[in-house]
Amino acid sequence: KPPWLFVNYNNISNGNSTDSITNRTIEVIGGRDDRILKLLAKKLNFRFNYFDPPERIQGTSDSESGFFSGVIGLISRREADLYIGDVGLTYERFNFVEFSFITLADSGAFVTHAPSQLNEALALLRPFQWQVWPAIGITVLIVGPIFYLLIALPNLWQPRFKVRSYTRLFFDCTWFTVTILLKQTGKEPNSNNKTRFFIILLSFSATYVISDMYSANLTSLLARPGREKAVHNLYQLEEAIISRGYKLYIEKHSSSHSLLENGTGIYSRLYNLMVLGQGYNNSLVNSVEQGVELVKDSENVVLMAGRETLFFDIQRFGPSNFHLSEKLNTAYSAIALQLGCPYIEEINKILMAIFEAGIITKMTENEYEKLGKEKTISSSEIAENVAKDTNKDLKRQIKVDEGTKLKPISLKMLQGAFYLLCFGNIFSGLILIGEFMFHKRLRKRNKRRHVVITKKWKKIVKIKISRIRSMYLRFYRNAMNDAFVSTLEYLE
Repeated sequence: KPPWLFVNYNNISNGNSTDSITNRTIEVIGGRDDRILKLLAKKLNFRFNYFDPPERIQGTSDSESGFFSGVIGLISRREADLYIGDVGLTYERFNFVEFSFITLADSGAFVTHAPSQLNEALALLRPFQWQVWPAIGITVLIVGPIFYLLIALPNLWQPRFKVRSYTRLFFDCTWFTVTILLKQTGKEPNSNNKTRFFIILLSFSATYVISDMYSANLTSLLARPGREKAVHNLYQLEEAIISRGYKLYIEKHSSSHSLLENGTGIYSRLYNLMVLGQGYNNSLVNSVEQGVELVKDSENVVLMAGRETLFFDIQRFGPSNFHLSEKLNTAYSAIALQLGCPYIEEINKILMAIFEAGIITKMTENEYEKLGKEKTISSSEIAENVAKDTNKDLKRQIKVDEGTKLKPISLKMLQGAFYLLCFGNIFSGLILIGEFMFHKRLRKRNKRRHVVITKKWKKIVKIKISRIRSMYLRFYRNAMNDAFVSTLEYLE
């Protein structure tokens, strides 16, 4: 397990495929733990031989038999003397082996795929998130009535001009404030000193506050394009698994495995989501290296392991492909020895001395530096490696290079302005169509109302004329009646 141990596997084949697996030798070529073990051998004057355990796991306890498997089981049965590596200290293991002073204080973490870049074409629209609109809406709703009160209230106390309609005045004030916020010109409803001061203040706010803040955000987005939201802690990881379909993987028989399996709270919820979503066997990987490769190839894969081990593998596969989370918990690693080991006190003295002096930390840093030097290759070697890669690896390499190298601002970043203009034109067109339909309906209503009023007046005129005619006939008949009556009296 680099950087703790660097191992070469040499398979000895004798014609049988199964024998090629069993007849396998290992060659340790370096690593931090190899240097620590050589230091202990030199100080305590002993010799050692490396061997690869058959199961190649640290070990887990069997609840039925009560024994440990893996390397811990070999040490507990006294088939091996010690085990040095990334072995975590747990209460369960203390019952079978004895641990020395700590060789590593590591923190748990998880690694995800690096957040991808957001669409450059929407850079101009990205500042207009939902958090901005409530403040803008409240501002638009408030400034219009305030401007109306500044004009209407003084005129009610001391009338200086005639207001035909206060409703129309309120609409004019609101529309004028909207045009000011949109940096357009408009006719002032009134021109006294109070309204002028308010208009100047509103213009400064719209120009130097809203516009400058937007320009600053836009400049930062164009200079450094935004990326998707990264996952930093366990609660965000839980949300990502539920909503975004993330898959959580852990190393088989590791401390992270036991932590999730036996943990409570957020760890228990993550374990249940992992088992229910993927299945128990499908969520385990044989090594951290295999899990890091899965994270590199997929954007929705998460691997939980030790932070130091993850950091090492991230450096191997390219830091630009990964995002390392915050520290989750602290885990300690030490050398596993047989129970009742007589020379454990001498080992502890040496380990305490080099740990307090920072020698172990320096050894780890040196291994990382060696890795960085080995990772640095010339441009000709890069060309040869790229030529040998498959099409999938070539596309992935091009994608990584495009995401890391500096690029000038292209016209693609300015497409958002045209999107915004197109959206504004569509919105204005819909409003214009709505106004046409409203005025057309209003004209029909006015015409219908005019026809009704005309018919009503015609009816009123006819009624008046008929009444005048009947009155005239009645007056004429009464006069003729009186004339006949007076004639009859004269005849008599």
